[in-house]
Amino acid sequence: MKQRITVIMVGCLLLATGVMSRAAYIQLIGDPKLNGMAKRQFSSRVLVKPRRGLVLDRNGEPLAINLEVQSLAANPSKIQNKKTMARLLAKATGLPYSKIYNRLKDPKREFVWIKRHIQDQELERFKKWQIIDPSGDLMSGLWMVKESERAYPHGELAAHVLGNVNLDTEGVEGVELWGNEQLQGKVVSVAAIRDALGRPTFMDAVAAKDAKDGESITLTLDSSLQFSVEQELKHAVTKSNAKAGSVIVMDATTGEILAMANEPSFNPNNRGAPLDHRRNRVLTDGYEPGSIMKPFLVASALSNGWKLTDTVYGEKGSFYVQGKKISEAEAKEKFEWINLKKVIQVSSNVGAAKIALKLGADKYLATLKALEIGSKSGIGFPGEISGRIPPRKSWTPLTLANIGFGQGVLVTPIQMLRGYAALANGGWLVQPTLLKSSFSKFTPTPPVRVFTQQVADGVTQAMELVTQEGGTAKKAALDGYVVAGKTGTAQMVDPATGGYSRSKHISSFIGYPVGVEPRLVIFTQIAEPQGIYFAGETAAPLFHAVLNAAATRFSIPSASDGSRTLASVNAPTRMAKSLSKITGKKEAPAAMRTISLEELDSNDNIRWSAAETQNPVQMESTTPGGATSWKMPGLLGLTAREALRSLQGHKFQIALHGAGIIQSQSPEEGKEIADGSTVRLQMAEPL
Repeated sequence: MKQRITVIMVGCLLLATGVMSRAAYIQLIGDPKLNGMAKRQFSSRVLVKPRRGLVLDRNGEPLAINLEVQSLAANPSKIQNKKTMARLLAKATGLPYSKIYNRLKDPKREFVWIKRHIQDQELERFKKWQIIDPSGDLMSGLWMVKESERAYPHGELAAHVLGNVNLDTEGVEGVELWGNEQLQGKVVSVAAIRDALGRPTFMDAVAAKDAKDGESITLTLDSSLQFSVEQELKHAVTKSNAKAGSVIVMDATTGEILAMANEPSFNPNNRGAPLDHRRNRVLTDGYEPGSIMKPFLVASALSNGWKLTDTVYGEKGSFYVQGKKISEAEAKEKFEWINLKKVIQVSSNVGAAKIALKLGADKYLATLKALEIGSKSGIGFPGEISGRIPPRKSWTPLTLANIGFGQGVLVTPIQMLRGYAALANGGWLVQPTLLKSSFSKFTPTPPVRVFTQQVADGVTQAMELVTQEGGTAKKAALDGYVVAGKTGTAQMVDPATGGYSRSKHISSFIGYPVGVEPRLVIFTQIAEPQGIYFAGETAAPLFHAVLNAAATRFSIPSASDGSRTLASVNAPTRMAKSLSKITGKKEAPAAMRTISLEELDSNDNIRWSAAETQNPVQMESTTPGGATSWKMPGLLGLTAREALRSLQGHKFQIALHGAGIIQSQSPEEGKEIADGSTVRLQMAEPL
């Protein structure tokens, strides 16, 4: 017995020594195999995603922002009863049981997503099914992950421009896709330690600092005008029972797109919108423009020595080219001798065809190429198509005649608008742009002279008649403004027959107010209107509504007195540019901008008529030293232009803030104000 006990004690001692030796070896020296297992179980690499940059309008209004949300994840290796867990999660999340169970059934997986971007109301269902207990703890094997979700605070506003992102906040459409690299910033992979559930706990903080937040992108869009344009477009499409519609508003001098809208639209916060609603039609859809091509034809003729008074014979309504009949849009139109100006005014197809045939294919094609019709506009937006002009070698007399009045070519709305901008700004082809901030993927090209000032003025003069008595678009006119523009009612191609449809049309109007600043050019289009389909009855009234909204938004002064020299100084978004040219000073970084009326008085480009210089500022008193004080007039309800006119001639500093009409002023009406003092004017849009 004694020997047995001794053997057992020696055996236990040897065993203990062996265990202690092994433990000491593992602790002090280590075992590569065990180290590998530990690293696989507790070590991982985590992608550190920075905050995505914002998308802002030209005034700093956020159009795309980030929200913090929670997502549900699981570690299948830590879940014992996977079927029961899958049933509970299906009830709480609304996801199919089979989908959840397939994610959980693999015991080797340590991380799976159950549901991304969980809303607050969904958390209540988690509590109902006891996935979250009353203390706030999740069932074993589950945890919440904080993520960033892209949100569009204005819903449908500018949806086709903004596009949207996927669940991983990567751009898939629009500006979100176009500027994804700039917006998403720099993503880094860092080492992390996981806890028993597989959740990252400790990360390499030094490496995580290399993550760089995305840069914000500032667009040229004006959100206030964009909203008005979208409302007017929706109303016009509904009124005409049309399939779709589009509007673009562009600054003809700078090429900046101030509004770009399509109908039907969609809400980028909801990812289930039909694909047909998501297309930015003004860039992705080509069409035959119809009569809105005629001003380019007349511009080509004037550039080649013609005059507006030159005539062609109208053939009393129709004639044949290569055995094909070309006729006017309406049978009652039976023109004989008709000059270039009237061809535009009454939109004569026969007259345009005759001009094209007499001008010649080479000269007309040279003009279209100079305007880059049939080529991408260079705006850089994803999905833009180039359109098409038939190769010169395929042109026949019939081809030339048809292209003369806008058939046989494929264009995009942005191409046509760009061409009209060259007529509005004195002959310069400018680069359309949606960007105010710098952007690595977009390099604007400098303006190119395509027409002389005389040619641009001549075509403008002809287009002014379109919106006047006897023209095709009297409903495009706006009281107080001289409007130049052109209608286009084009037949659509029937895919079934390959010929022109008699029931489907695209109605367009492009125009601009003449002699005012900013020089805006506006494109409106109604696709497949039902009933009355002529552009003068569909697209022209929409143009009228959009121009009215733009004139109100930017306080564009009217030219009702026939003068074309008045410049706009009331739009805050353009005020800084104008004043920097006047004073030689840089723009103020904030929305508040202070100017001196003396500087305005000395500027030759801003002048008032004699009838506008009546000064309501009254003298209050003088001091023995000769200093004069004045009685402050009432400025509430006035536009910035009217206020500046009222205060002209005095040494006041004017601080403008906001846009619209004046809501408050300091000093108040009747208060005393001295020369050199600051007048602060708070402006807002009228309700």
